[in-house]
Amino acid sequence: MKFIALFVLASVFLLVPQEEFKPITVYLVRHAERADEPRQDPPLTEKGTARAQELARILGNANIKAVITSQFSRTKLTAEPLAKQANVAITSISLSLSPSNPRMISEQSTAEVANKILERGGESVLVVGHSNSIPDVIKKLGGDLSPAIDEKKFDDLFVVTVYARGKAKVAHVKYGSGE
Repeated sequence: MKFIALFVLASVFLLVPQEEFKPITVYLVRHAERADEPRQDPPLTEKGTARAQELARILGNANIKAVITSQFSRTKLTAEPLAKQANVAITSISLSLSPSNPRMISEQSTAEVANKILERGGESVLVVGHSNSIPDVIKKLGGDLSPAIDEKKFDDLFVVTVYARGKAKVAHVKYGSGE
């Protein structure tokens, strides 16, 4: 009897159409070069502003439908030229630090960013974060590569294609001046 009930239940499950996953293309970058002051929330340097413009130029035809940043000015200023060009509002997520390692972003913040991305099925998304947040977001999306980002480098661009929940391919390219 249990076998018949399980068979009927499985048959019904197979007949009900499952939600189809729509692939998402995610462009992730670390914020552009920042000034040294004010220490808490510095703006971009002239070089950083030029890099933000370069990001808008190279992703201008990527059909970006969502832009996600942290609460810090440097991430918003990096995203702003592309967001304006794409006529998309910036979604800012307040990142919190991990209680066990204050140099890392909390699991809750990483999950919040990943969930915002996953809401954008079939679309292209730009995420501007930090050297300690981008690798964890890629991992949370199911990326097949978990990069380490040098704190002195600002030219990394990760293109992540999320093709199923928890499964993604990662391409790593450079953009702008590598100096």
